[in-house]
Formats: sequence, C-alpha cells, structure tokens
Amino acid sequence: MHVIIGVMPATPTVLLLSSNGAGMGHLTRLLAYGRRLPGQVHRHVLSLSQAVPAVEAEGLTWEYLPSQGASGLRPATWRALFADRVTEVLERVDPDVLVFDGTHPYSGLDVALARHPRTRAVWSRRGMWKPGRNGHQLQKAAWFDSVLEPTDLAAPADTGETADAEAVRVRPVTLLDREELSGRAEARAALGLPADGPLALVSLGAGNINDTDDEVGAAAAALTANGIGVCVTAPSIAERAYAGSDVHLVRHFPLSRHFRAFDHAVVAAGYNSFHETLRLGVPTLFVPNTATSLDDQAARARYADRRGWALAAPTLTDGRAPALVAELVERGPELAAQAQADDPGNGAADAAAELLRVAALPTRTGAAR
Repeated sequence: MHVIIGVMPATPTVLLLSSNGAGMGHLTRLLAYGRRLPGQVHRHVLSLSQAVPAVEAEGLTWEYLPSQGASGLRPATWRALFADRVTEVLERVDPDVLVFDGTHPYSGLDVALARHPRTRAVWSRRGMWKPGRNGHQLQKAAWFDSVLEPTDLAAPADTGETADAEAVRVRPVTLLDREELSGRAEARAALGLPADGPLALVSLGAGNINDTDDEVGAAAAALTANGIGVCVTAPSIAERAYAGSDVHLVRHFPLSRHFRAFDHAVVAAGYNSFHETLRLGVPTLFVPNTATSLDDQAARARYADRRGWALAAPTLTDGRAPALVAELVERGPELAAQAQADDPGNGAADAAAELLRVAALPTRTGAAR
C-alpha cells in the first residue's frame, strides 16, 4: 500500500545528478533545466564530471563524485561507493526530486532511491542512440517516476532504441537562448580574440593543429587558407601546444554565450554543440565523431545537411576540407538563417515544469521502485 505522508514544500529542493567522467554535456543540460526553475527552488548539483566547478558561475552549490574510471576502483567496489555516496547526499540535502541525466543509470542509484523514498526521481535522457545499442538500459525506467526526453532537431532520423520508448518529450534543450548572447565586440573581448577579421570556432576534440592528417589540423589549414582566424576549444590540451601558432585557444563556460564572436564553426555533432550552433545562428560545418559508443552523431549531422541547416562531412582528412570551408563561407549564413527559421524553441522551461510536477507528487513510503 502507498501511504501519502506529505506534499512538496513551498521551497522545494531539486538534486541535479549528472553522469560524465570528463565532459560537460549532461551537466550542461541539467543546468538548462535548473535555470528555468523558479527562484525559490533550491538547486544542488552532484556530478561525475570533472568540470563541475563551472556551475559556480550559475550560483549553484555542488559536489564532485568521481566516476568509476576516474576513481580507479573496480566496478563492483565503485558501485557500492556510489550507492553510499548518493544515499548520504539524499539524507543531507533531502531533495523533493532527483533528476539524473545520462544514458546509463548506474547500478546503486536504485539502492539509494529505495533508501530515501521521500525523494521522487526523473531520468533525463536524450535520444539518437546508435541502432541496436543500449536497449537493456531502458528497463531502468522502472527506477524513476518519470522519464524526460529533450528531443532532437534530428529526431526524424532517430532509429535507436529510445525512438519508440515511453517518455515525456520536450523540445530540444539548450542552456541559453539567442537573447542571452553577448554582442560581437563584447564576445571577442571576453574571449581575448582579435576585434577585427573573420574567426571560426573549431571544436573537434583533441587534435594537433600542425598535422593536416588530423581533423582539427585539416580544418585549421583550410580556414587559414581562406583568411579566417582559427579558434580551437580543446581544454584537454595544454596551452603551450599552441605556442607560436596563429590559433587562438578559447576556454569559457558557457562558450555559447559568446557565439557571436565567430563567423563560422567547424564542430562535432554531439547533442549540445549541434543544437547550440543551429539554434544560436552560427554558420556550421558538422564533422561527426563516429567513435562515440552510443551517440549517433553521423545521423544527426546528415539530417542537418539534408534539411539545409548546415553542412556535414564524415571527415576533413580526405582532401575535401578546402572546398568544404569555401562552401561554408559562401552558403553558411543562408543555412544558419534557415535553421533559425525552423527552430521550434527551447524546451528547457517545459523540462523544468516536468521536474516541478514530479516534485509535487505525494510522498510515498513502502513503495517498491
């Protein structure tokens, strides 16, 4: 029997729990939800991302929980530690709702939630999974009171396991909206970039810009040949790797706030970079990272190309980089305008409303998750 023992207080607490051992994707999506919650809602972040200190800029409290890989522990040992740590956070923070963003809810989360039945739970998971992969994870929806899916602009091309799975679907989510971006001059000053001349953002992973056999190097060479300054975002590479070059290293969170600094972008097609460049109006060439274990970046990039929103290429190392960059310069603004015209709007506020709906559900005790 389910026993109602209370309702959500006037000042609810939301625990934002993100996966990621090193990246920012899942964490950024949670911050997008958190930004749209009412001001009286207390938001606390527990993250496996090593970049979690960046949330201080959002005015949020946070703590870091090392991933299994970062901890160096054996999987079974780490899962027990994870369950105990999340349990301790639930007891201390006592959230009305926990929202986990990731494609793989970790074993141990179910244990922690069962130990603290007052807290409701939401699984936030994006789609565009590579076909035939990770389907067994969908059974873990039973751990949660709601499954929230921030949809994809490329959703019609989604043939993965989540395409027909039950979920509360909202429009694609980005941290910022166009009206929140800084102006061109302000953006360049904030990033320490030249005030004049065309600039392109290159975000394709940790590459060697002096090696044209590498994706980043091929992009940099083609852009430079077209008289375009190259701005590389590569936080995993030491700044000295760029000494003596004409490449500018950009590090800022959220970088999307200063997108107007860039005339073009050559980026991978992960969920955040894909939706940010399209929604925020940056003429873009997508080069998908096909080495991802689950995210179908290739399908996402091809769809944007077919819709006339951006250019896409499977690689820049086949000699086509100069022609692709020339096409980006010529057609990029037209493509970006079309992407913005087709933009359905940001779903982050709808996602925040779903978190509040779940938080307001009657508290249960004695119920199995």
